[in-house]
Amino acid sequence: MDGPGYSILGVPYDRTSSFRPGSRKAPDQIRKASYCFEPYIGEYDTSLTEIPLKDRGDLQISNEYKEMKRELGRTTREILSNDRFPIMLGGEHSITPVVVSELKERHDDLSVLILDAHLDFRDRYEGKKHSHATVSRRVSEIIDPANTYVYGVRSKAKDYGSEDTPVYFDRDDISYKKGSSSFDQLKDIQYPLYLSIDMDVFDPSYAPGVGNPEPFGLGSSHVKSLISEVSDRLVGMDIVEVCPKFDSGDITSNLAARLIYELIGSREC
Repeated sequence: MDGPGYSILGVPYDRTSSFRPGSRKAPDQIRKASYCFEPYIGEYDTSLTEIPLKDRGDLQISNEYKEMKRELGRTTREILSNDRFPIMLGGEHSITPVVVSELKERHDDLSVLILDAHLDFRDRYEGKKHSHATVSRRVSEIIDPANTYVYGVRSKAKDYGSEDTPVYFDRDDISYKKGSSSFDQLKDIQYPLYLSIDMDVFDPSYAPGVGNPEPFGLGSSHVKSLISEVSDRLVGMDIVEVCPKFDSGDITSNLAARLIYELIGSREC
């Protein structure tokens, strides 16, 4: 199906995973988890059966960065050329800068909102410049650091600070209520906006199956409200770092799948 709508693409890549590898298995597991949901989203009076939605399957790639970058970049350009909204299923978080780079070609004033337990602002990690631990640094090199937002941070390197640090919100700065200063600041981000959800932003009780779990995280209702708040400004989205091998009853994959429903429903209502 060509033309405006949504395109889902799996990116089975986890080359730089440093603690729990296995996120390359996530795209199919997220798809399987989605089968338990009705296509009708009552809250938004929207049915996925009535929306132009195409699942392109997974990229056929090895677990090498250069190949992933080339194929993901090429396929993202193809999706955008058909005026479709990209929904990328990782894989690890290092896929995000590749998609952001392609979107920046179309949207010079692009902003990026990253939901993540980790600031990920190292320049290199384990000798690698393109790593799951360098994501916000790479993104802030593609777009203006002032337009790079990281929400839900509760882990960062001691030497993180620099004038190019993205705008970020520690866990203690975040309120679960609309009207909080952090939530209101996100409301001010204008179109066009790209959303990247690292599933470790959630407390491990909500999402245990991730590559780098971090206690004291966000709840599912909080993130649901946030997605609903920004969805009309989005030009793309990814969900990364689901690690099925370490999941419990597929609840992390289930939550990831439901976030896609939330995104589409809140945009289409």
